[in-house]
Amino acid sequence: MNFNDLSIFKTIYELKSINKAALKLGYTQSNITARLKVLEKEVNAPLFVRSNLGVRPTSSGEKMYKFATVALQNYQDLKASLTTSKPQILIAELLFGYLITKKSKFLINRYEVIIKNTDAIQELLTKKTYDIVMTFVPISSSNYLLTEKSSLQSCFLTGKGTENKKIPVAINADFNCPFRDLTLQLASNKGEIIEIDSLEMILQLVKQGKATALLPKYLISDDLVPANKQTWEIPYYSYRYHF
Repeated sequence: MNFNDLSIFKTIYELKSINKAALKLGYTQSNITARLKVLEKEVNAPLFVRSNLGVRPTSSGEKMYKFATVALQNYQDLKASLTTSKPQILIAELLFGYLITKKSKFLINRYEVIIKNTDAIQELLTKKTYDIVMTFVPISSSNYLLTEKSSLQSCFLTGKGTENKKIPVAINADFNCPFRDLTLQLASNKGEIIEIDSLEMILQLVKQGKATALLPKYLISDDLVPANKQTWEIPYYSYRYHF
């Protein structure tokens, strides 16, 4: 049994068609059929029932799909661990600006840094492991050891000259983001809410005085000023992976 055959099998299963699998993988249909026969011979069981409508998995095929999915993911994880010589840091976008850019907590040239929003971090942690994770949402897995719990001071920022003016409040589309959650809790007296997909676009709108947004105070600059004197603490968490 080889990983290529498992990949072919998995593609046939998901597309429910040998012909569609051949087109997707760039093989001839006869080659795909031959590799499937080799796999069925190895496990000594038919994996699909064929018909004019395509194929459907047998009970053995269902079991093989579960095995193939896990085996191929483990193989990808192994390849990734062997091909990167640097420890990997998975970090929330706003924490990158604070902990790595501003605080220089890590020497960036010694790490492979993956910057994602909170939603994406939660999804990635279900697929593979990272040496260090810095996020706004606690990790429940026992494989990650909490090394630091702290907080970011935050406030509503706006463009210079628009302080205390009534302008829309921008929130990001990241449903797990604590800045979004707190903004919505405070929304009753903050006027119109607009949802923006990207942090960069939120910052641009705020700098132009077209919106205000709850953001970390470390972002205060000539272009980004506090809308008022209120501040809030947003907790964040740092973890290290351990076996």
